[in-house]
Amino acid sequence: MKIFLDIDGVMVHANPHRRVALEEDGFYKFNPLAVEVLNSMIDEVEDELILSTSHRFRFDIPQWIAVFRSRGIAINKLSILNLPLEYKSNRKTEILDWLSESKFSPNEIVIIDDDKSLNELPAHLKQRLVLTDPYIGLNSNSDLSRILNRKPKNSFL
Repeated sequence: MKIFLDIDGVMVHANPHRRVALEEDGFYKFNPLAVEVLNSMIDEVEDELILSTSHRFRFDIPQWIAVFRSRGIAINKLSILNLPLEYKSNRKTEILDWLSESKFSPNEIVIIDDDKSLNELPAHLKQRLVLTDPYIGLNSNSDLSRILNRKPKNSFL
């Protein structure tokens, strides 16, 4: 499974009135609940995280893997949505462009994001979307469980 992952509004809150704590590496501290939700649903061997966040070019792939592992997310496959940041588009367009260039079907992807432009995705892709509240972030595995057709590793959420 290819999992498009945003960070602001998903792994950390995007409330402009609250600071986001930083880890020793200088990057955001992830919300522990978001980490638990993601860990409860991903297969660290089979799934690939595709960073669609605006922060995606801040680190290279090995550094990103280290960032995720230091925050308790063990993932072996990670890539970056490779569109330049100066490319003027929204998240919906970025993901649609990626899909048109890739050989993956919509059933092979999941999108976890807070970007409201994703509400305009075609219906078959919108069914693959976990749209988070930016002030809260990822806080439940129910949508992921439904989309992935998997039982959570932890049933507390």
